[in-house]
This record gives sequence, structure tokens and C-alpha cells, in this order.
Amino acid sequence: MLAVAPATAASPSEIKLFDGHLHLVSEDLQRYPRASGPPPDGAAPFGSGPAPGSSIEAGKPRLKSTVEQVLGWMDEAGVDTAAAIQRVSSYSLDNSYVLDSAAAHPDRFRPVVVLDARDAATPGRIGELTKTHKIAGLRLTGGKDASGRYPWMESAEALKTWAALDADGLAMDLGFAPQIFSLEALEASLRMAQMFPRVNIVLDHMGRPKTEGAPGYGVADFPAALSSQRNVFFKLTTENLYVLEEANIPAIAFVRHIVDRFGAGRILWGSNMGTSAGTYAEMAQRVRLATASLTVAEQRLVLRETGRSVFMRAAHPM
Repeated sequence: MLAVAPATAASPSEIKLFDGHLHLVSEDLQRYPRASGPPPDGAAPFGSGPAPGSSIEAGKPRLKSTVEQVLGWMDEAGVDTAAAIQRVSSYSLDNSYVLDSAAAHPDRFRPVVVLDARDAATPGRIGELTKTHKIAGLRLTGGKDASGRYPWMESAEALKTWAALDADGLAMDLGFAPQIFSLEALEASLRMAQMFPRVNIVLDHMGRPKTEGAPGYGVADFPAALSSQRNVFFKLTTENLYVLEEANIPAIAFVRHIVDRFGAGRILWGSNMGTSAGTYAEMAQRVRLATASLTVAEQRLVLRETGRSVFMRAAHPM
């Protein structure tokens, strides 16, 4: 059972949260049908086998994350705003539900869409969606090819999509398969960050560090240059916290370490609601407890301000 720590002067309990990884899934299958068939190239699934942290998820409810339900949960959990991330496994490249939900509640959600970065139409589509739907950015997921590269992300065609993000001041949210630590994935992310220093790159699930305790807490093997690459951000999710609990690694010590390594201004929280099991209230409470050793200023960054700075463009603030 998740222990509840007593409130202290540095308690994050009163900080309004920003959720940087929230999936919305409709129950209206006629208006928003589920995707069928394999995912498009460049939007690969994370693969089969037990998900990280799955033993902690066992027995927890898997709740339906419709926009109406999620809004109520956000209010109860003290989460006022969120990045609504397109769920590829539900909708593939059809971003209709996330866009419609954000348009209906522009004060609560900023949409992050999934498109094929190698499609010649994608750069123009990004510009259009920025104007019409105030998107926060693009999400890409996938694995490496036989040469160890990521053509869905760093091919000549994909670079044009990055240039469009750069022009509009948008974020790039990256998820890599399989669901394990990959030095090649981190090195590829670093290459893109150096090539496009005006694009804020967010690594889902903290870039999937190895499951290790002190002294390195799984990030010791990250490329050293990531520590100083200011446009790379790390998304601390419920999945990360489940993995830590599964391995009996204190989340509070892990969070203190990653803040010391990268800075609180480069770490943001994401619930992963819509994919991870559990209640939204528990997810919010879990990250509040995990950040309890941080200073109030650091807590405010990790729980709220870093995410807002990444996903809220100055051109259309919430």
C-alpha cells in the first residue's frame, strides 16, 4: 500500500500539478473508432512481454480515460492542466479525439499529436495544427533498424519535420522500443538535440534508465553530454515509479539523484493515465511523495513549471 507521509513545510501537497503524459480514450466508437491493423512505420508499439513495473500494477484497476472522467479526476487530484498525448495503440495517426478534447477544454489540455515524420505532408500539417488547434508538439515512438539508427526519427525526410517543429517552437516527445535502457536511443536523442537546439525534446519514462539503486540510480550510463544539453527534458512517469517500487528502490532517493544530475528545470511529471493501471489520485499522490525530499522550488519545477514551460508555447499560453 502507498504510504502517506505527514505534511511538512516543504510538502508538495498544495502545488497544482501539470500532467505531462495523459492519454485520452473515447468510449464513442462510432465517432472515434479504434485503429485496426499494424501501426504505421515510425509509430511502433513497445513490444510484447511483461511491461516494466507490471507486478506493482497487478490488481490495480485499469480505468477508462474519457475526457469527461479525466477532468473530474484532475480536479480531485489537484491537477489543473495537462499535455494530452495521442495514444497510438488506440488511434494510430488519427488525432481526432485528442484534438477535439483539447479544443473543448482549451484551459485544461494542450494536445501532442502523432504523425509520420517521414511523410512529406507532415511539416505542413504541423503548421496547420499549430494555428488551428494550438498543438504542443509531436510524439514519435519506435525502435532501431539493423544499423542501430532510427530512420523514423533521423532520416533526411524526418529532419524536415524537425525543422517544422523548430520553426513553430514546438516540443518533440520521444518514446523508444523495446522498454529497456538503450544507449543508442539516448545517443540518437542527443544528436537530434544538438542539431535542433530550439526544439525541446522530452524523453518518455526518463529515457528508460536501468533499474539500479545507489549510487548511480540507472542514469550513470547516460551520455555525459545529456547533463548539459539544455533542450533535453526527462519525463518522470507512473511507470518509472512502479519500476522503482517493484525493485525496492526508494523513489524519493531516485528523484533526489536525477534532480542533482539534470536539474529540476529539466524533469517533469507525467501520469501515464490511459496506459498505466491505478487511480489518478494515487498517481498524483505517488509523485508528490516521491518529490518530498526536494526543496519547495524544486518541487514546483518537477510537479508543474517544467512541464508547462515545455508544452506551453509563448505564442498561445494557457
